[in-house]
Amino acid sequence: MCDLFTLSAGKNFSAPKSLPLFAVRASNNVDGWGIGYYKNHRAFVEKSADRAYLPGQLHDSFQRIARVVSSRIIICHLRMRSSGPIDECHAHPFVLNFAHCDWIFAHNGRAVSIESYRSSGSIIEEAVSDSARAFEYLRDHLLAAASTAAGISPLFERLYEATGAMIHEYPGKYNYLLTNGWCLFAFTNHRQFMVLRESAHLEDGLLLTTVGKGLSNEQWLRIASPGNARGLLLAIAGTDIILREPLR
Repeated sequence: MCDLFTLSAGKNFSAPKSLPLFAVRASNNVDGWGIGYYKNHRAFVEKSADRAYLPGQLHDSFQRIARVVSSRIIICHLRMRSSGPIDECHAHPFVLNFAHCDWIFAHNGRAVSIESYRSSGSIIEEAVSDSARAFEYLRDHLLAAASTAAGISPLFERLYEATGAMIHEYPGKYNYLLTNGWCLFAFTNHRQFMVLRESAHLEDGLLLTTVGKGLSNEQWLRIASPGNARGLLLAIAGTDIILREPLR
């Protein structure tokens, strides 16, 4: 199954250490890769349908981007296809513009039922997958929410409600990362997140991945959905997890 990685920091960072390690430790994902980041408040995504890592060798473009990208939030996805064809269009992350921001979304899991969802708004036309439809679903529900208050807490509440509604209407396995460039949200209902702050060997920001045991021989914190919950939603600002709520 696909794997996720993100770096969140209070200032722009590159990830020349952690991104290559992520590619190596999640090298069983062979169906493409993508790296999303921000530059001047605009989202950019570099994708490929190729493997990020072959024994002893990183993909040239993956290695270059890991070295030169500079962003407060970086999201990387290594794909193991569960729906949709193997091509660049179906590699994650995806980008949608709404609520005056570019949003980046990456997902792993399997939710066949949500492939039937049809948004009344703009869609990710090139992608026929549960991940693309999940992103559109969350976008639609965030825009339809009654609250218009700004800030991370109101946004967290709306996303919490949207995610709960999505799982109720379209049951499945969901792990996602979602960001608008200034805050980051992470949800899981079937796998763990491994989290490390202020690494002595990697970058200084907050590092989060789905790869078991993390990316270095340090004390990574395991975060998972409680057994009596339907999932767990996190809100991250800079290097801090500021909100954490089980989905009931």
